[in-house]
Amino acid sequence: MKKKIALLLAAMMMVVGLAGCGSKETPEPSAPSSPEAGNETPAPSEEENITIAVAWNAIDATTQTRMTYLEDHLGPALGIDFIFSEAISDTAQLMTFLENSYAAGADGLLSLITDGTEQLVSKADELGVYTAVVSSTLYEEVAAVPTYMGITGIDLSKVADAYGELMDAQFDSAEPANFIVISGGSAMGVASHREATKSMLKTFQTKFDLTYDADITELATLNATTEISTGNEEVKITIVPGFPNMDGYVSGVSGLLQTGDYDAIVSVYPTAETFGTAIDEVEKALGKNVKLLCQANFGENTKKAFSTLDSTGNPTLDGAVINSGSASDAYGVVLLYNGITGHGDAFKPEGKAITMAPGPLVASGAEAYGKLEQLDTSDEMYVYTSDEIKTLLKKYNDAADYDLLMETSRNFTTENILERRGLK
Repeated sequence: MKKKIALLLAAMMMVVGLAGCGSKETPEPSAPSSPEAGNETPAPSEEENITIAVAWNAIDATTQTRMTYLEDHLGPALGIDFIFSEAISDTAQLMTFLENSYAAGADGLLSLITDGTEQLVSKADELGVYTAVVSSTLYEEVAAVPTYMGITGIDLSKVADAYGELMDAQFDSAEPANFIVISGGSAMGVASHREATKSMLKTFQTKFDLTYDADITELATLNATTEISTGNEEVKITIVPGFPNMDGYVSGVSGLLQTGDYDAIVSVYPTAETFGTAIDEVEKALGKNVKLLCQANFGENTKKAFSTLDSTGNPTLDGAVINSGSASDAYGVVLLYNGITGHGDAFKPEGKAITMAPGPLVASGAEAYGKLEQLDTSDEMYVYTSDEIKTLLKKYNDAADYDLLMETSRNFTTENILERRGLK
C-alpha cells in the first residue's frame, strides 16, 4: 500500500507542476450522473485497493493523529489508500485538490472544508468521485446527487446535551455564580456555537431559577457584548460574541475579568490558551478561582491545561466538551466505502445524502480527561477499530444498512466509548 501511495503522491506532484506551467490539459470528465439513471460508476475489483482523498482545513498535531488512524489503522485493514492534502483555506484550493486527486486515481473524497460544498459535490459527481463532508449542514441543493453520500459533522442536538451536562456537573444550584459566556460565531450563523450557547443559558436558567427578558435564541445570537437580565441578583451573565482575532477582543474579556465580578468563563470554542494569562493575572490579584469550561481537542495543550494547577490550586481547565475528529473521519470512510463498492442504495433510503453524526464527548474534570485521552493512541484504543468499522460496511456485513448506521451514531456517547474501550 505504501508503494501505491507514493505513486499517487508522485502523480499529484506531476499534475500540480504541469498546472503551474500551464501545460496540463483538463481531464475529460465523465458524463454527469442523474438521479434517474443512478450511479453507474464501476466498483473497484476485489484485488484492488480503493483510494480516498482527504481535504484538511488545517494541519496540526490533531490532524497528524487523524492521518495515522486513517493511513495506518483503517487503510491496511480495509484495503484503502489515502491521499492527504495540505491545509486548504478556500474553495479554489479545494477544487484543485479534487482535480489532482481524480487524476491520481481517487475513488472518493472526504472534505473537512465546508465552504464550496455544492461546487465540490457537483464537480466530483461529473468525475465519478464519491464525496462526504465533515459538516453539520447537509446542503439540500445537492443532497440528491448520486455520488454525494452525506455529512459526518458533530450532531447539533448532542452539542446542546454535552454543554448542558458539563454545566450541570460543574455548578451547584445552592451556590450562585457570575458567568462570562463566550458565544463565538453564534451570531454569525455557526450552528454548533448557537446550540452550545443556548444550552448553557438553558442550564443556568433551570439551575439558578433565572428569568430572562428575551427568548434564549435571541440572547444566544447577540452580536455585541451584553450583560443580560437574569431576574436573580445573585447571578450575573455577560455574553461575549466573536473570536480572538478581532480587535480588542481579548483585552475586552480581560477587562471584564479584572472587575472581579465573574466566577467562570464558559466558551463554545477552545479557550484555555486564549484567556489563560488574563485568568491567571486576575486569580493572583484577587485570590479567587475563576473556572474555565470550553470546547477542546485531544492533545498536549488540553492535557497540560487539565494537569496544570493555577495559583489557587485548581486546574487551569476545569472541564471540556471534546469533538472526536477520528469519529467523524471513520463515519466518512463508512459512507464513501459503501458508495464506492456499489452499495450506496442500502444507506440512502430516500436516494439522498444522509447525516451520520457523532456526539461530542464530555470531560467533566482532569480525571475524566485522563481516561478519554487514552483514545486514538493504539489499534485497540481508537474510538472505532477497523473490526467495528467492518460491521458497518456491506462488503463485510450483509446486514449493514441505513438503520445500523443511525443506531451506531446515536450510541456514540462518552459512556459508550469508555465502556467499549474498557476505560470505565
